[in-house]
Amino acid sequence: MAAYYPMMVDLTGRRCVVIGGGPVAERKTLGLLEGGAGELIVVAPRVTAKLAELAVSGSIALERREYMESDAAGAFLLFAATGDRRLNGRIAADATRFGALVNTADAGGEGDFATPAVVRRGGLAIALTTGGASPALAALLKRRLAGQFGPAYEACVGRLRLLRELALADIADAALRTAVLGLAAEEAMREAERLSAPREGKDFAALGTIEAIESMESIEQWMSRLRDAAERGR
Repeated sequence: MAAYYPMMVDLTGRRCVVIGGGPVAERKTLGLLEGGAGELIVVAPRVTAKLAELAVSGSIALERREYMESDAAGAFLLFAATGDRRLNGRIAADATRFGALVNTADAGGEGDFATPAVVRRGGLAIALTTGGASPALAALLKRRLAGQFGPAYEACVGRLRLLRELALADIADAALRTAVLGLAAEEAMREAERLSAPREGKDFAALGTIEAIESMESIEQWMSRLRDAAERGR
């Protein structure tokens, strides 16, 4: 089995092509949209209702026809999700010839990369894979992680991003800046865990996100307090 190198890829301006129109192709397409794919083309003579809806809204370009070799030309990522193992193999071979990275839905070993199960909370993305050994286990772990890392993490990660931008601009001392950001991460995680805890009779997921935004001090106040704490700890 191949060993995979995990990384996050910026798909801005990259051409991504999904061959297939069934449920698997739909999942691949939705994942690409969540990942920020800008130029996304789906090729299939028949597609799911959701893919048709995405085409109508302009989220994807849909070409209702059979696969052609030229579909692989110019693609950055190519997804072979037709349900036909032989055709998927042909698509993978074309991708290699044209220099595209290919994912084969029914035979991960024939492709260049695997698509992990992902839990997203704003800027936080937790990705996991079993390397094709058990997609079912990956799905189970994804559900567990989704419960563990609730919506409050989105607000907390957003605040950490703002704090880091402010710290980079205002704290010249690299050691002090690192200490401030470390304290911030610890505080943010504790707050997210607290806000994600179940509360009897309340929609704690929605409540957590609201409280995370409304009850916290301003970014400037937060950094000032953490800076004082970091300087005292020297």
